[in-house]
Amino acid sequence: MNQHNYIPGLLEFPLTAFPVVDHLPWKLHRHGDYAELVIITGGRGKHVLETESFPIERGDVFFVPLGLPHGYADCQSLCLTNILFDPRRLPLPEHQLRQMPGYHALFKLEPELRVQHSFNSRLRVDDGALRKLDDLLQHLNQEVRERKPGFEVASTSLLCGVLVELSRRYAAMTSPMPQTLVRLSGLLNWLEKHLSEPVTVDLLAARAHMSRSTLGRCFRESFGLSPMGYVIEMRLSKAATLLRETELHIRDVALRVGIEDANYFARVFRKQQGVEPTAYRSRNRTPKLHHVA
Repeated sequence: MNQHNYIPGLLEFPLTAFPVVDHLPWKLHRHGDYAELVIITGGRGKHVLETESFPIERGDVFFVPLGLPHGYADCQSLCLTNILFDPRRLPLPEHQLRQMPGYHALFKLEPELRVQHSFNSRLRVDDGALRKLDDLLQHLNQEVRERKPGFEVASTSLLCGVLVELSRRYAAMTSPMPQTLVRLSGLLNWLEKHLSEPVTVDLLAARAHMSRSTLGRCFRESFGLSPMGYVIEMRLSKAATLLRETELHIRDVALRVGIEDANYFARVFRKQQGVEPTAYRSRNRTPKLHHVA
């Protein structure tokens, strides 16, 4: 069962926040169209994913992206605050938020690398930060419950305040894995926007303000790949999306992700996906394709 099914008003306005006291064990579940931000405010337990589970305790903060199944186990007086929201319907200032290295690291990179990093790149905040977050979230909960005129703007602004506070806290962490993600986040944000352009290790190192050796070490520690190996992974992931969601010719898909040789593109795509691009499109075609200008 999706939790948003029994939260009044969540379908009408895509944001809510609420505390949960003495959280019970809960098997793997998804929240449908909603992402979830979890702040552990007391007790302890385990955060369960499909292949792994990780201990959680007071001060841990983690983001559950759209569609990711998760659950809880071994709950011992576990208390938490849930923030559920649909990022596609909520008018968040995504462009401004992504300018903060901590935002990209916490809300994109950490969830992708949670299993690989054994949850060691998570955010953990102190009691002072928990009190500040609790104040913001109590106001958010009140706005959503009372639904006074302008509550949509007020509650969205309060959520932005929470996101900014957590992003700043993440960027200030001194443990190695979060710091590495923060250092790389600006570079990866730039890469997402420039995949169609020529990329070299020297260019990546210059943009990251790192030496080639430091850049290589950071990528290996974070992703288990070389910088250019990671670029290829990004390009192929983007290509898969274009194949599923557009009618672009295979050659044009390759160009959109920065691969000029269509034969090379087909070869590396087949190596990653196990099938040719045309076969992948046939098997994974979305019901409504659209043209890309």
